[in-house]
Amino acid sequence: MIRFSSFCYLVKEGVRNIWKNRLMSLASVGVLIACMLLIGSALLFSANVSSLVGYVEDQSEAVVFLDDGLDEVKRADIENAIRATGNILNVEFVSKEKGLEEMMDSIGDDGILFEAYKDSNNLPDSYRVTIDDVSRLSDTVAQIEAIDGVYSVSAPTDIADTITGVKNMVYIGGTVVVGILIVVSLMIIGNTIKITVFSRRKEINIMKYVGATDGFIRFPFLVEGLILGLISAVAAYFLLWYGYNYFESWIRSNPGSLAVVVSNLVPFSSVAKELLYGFLGGGVGIGVLGSATFLNKHLNV
Repeated sequence: MIRFSSFCYLVKEGVRNIWKNRLMSLASVGVLIACMLLIGSALLFSANVSSLVGYVEDQSEAVVFLDDGLDEVKRADIENAIRATGNILNVEFVSKEKGLEEMMDSIGDDGILFEAYKDSNNLPDSYRVTIDDVSRLSDTVAQIEAIDGVYSVSAPTDIADTITGVKNMVYIGGTVVVGILIVVSLMIIGNTIKITVFSRRKEINIMKYVGATDGFIRFPFLVEGLILGLISAVAAYFLLWYGYNYFESWIRSNPGSLAVVVSNLVPFSSVAKELLYGFLGGGVGIGVLGSATFLNKHLNV
């Protein structure tokens, strides 16, 4: 059990180690900040891609065409069956008359050419269905097509497959990048501890000869790693905060053709708390874990 006076001494030793090796410590903090900025940027990029994909998903619609001659009761049964698939956000009935009007409006001035078809409208009644999870679009379409009274279903399955692929690619790519950067950060902390151990090897041997325990010798190095990780985390967090807000302000004032992207940007405030806790936990964890991992390799105690 370390006494309070010994604890204070060991903490001071850890701080003193940082100052004695300030150039290496500064380099370690700089690289750790860079790694954390990349990690934070990757997380923010992933969050924004997810937000944009979510917006596209919300716009994903399928059109369910009905058999001719169905009465209101049968249409209501079909609507209930569509909702029962469990992957539906909204169902809107579109009569053949409304469908023709929308088609005429969509082609502008040339729509007047279809005026003659109003009395002999051969378009089917339909339901416009908003899909919840586009990754399940194909299964949902298959369930709807099996409903009695449904003639056919038109759905953007190719777009759904693309969206699902983008989501998976962003998730896998982000995980790989974050993993690589964490390993790099651990190596950096380890090299800093290695240099400190080497510079104090005589002092460490003397401490061992006079009966110092392994924990007593290791503790200052753990403090050193913790402080380096903490400083890096706080600095990286505020740099990322400033940089993201600057980028957000710039792109909102110059949207251009990116209006949809701008409208779905994730505000930093919505993820600020999670990022702060993640940076602090990650910085302290990397610092302590890096120190502990490389101490056994380079410290003969």
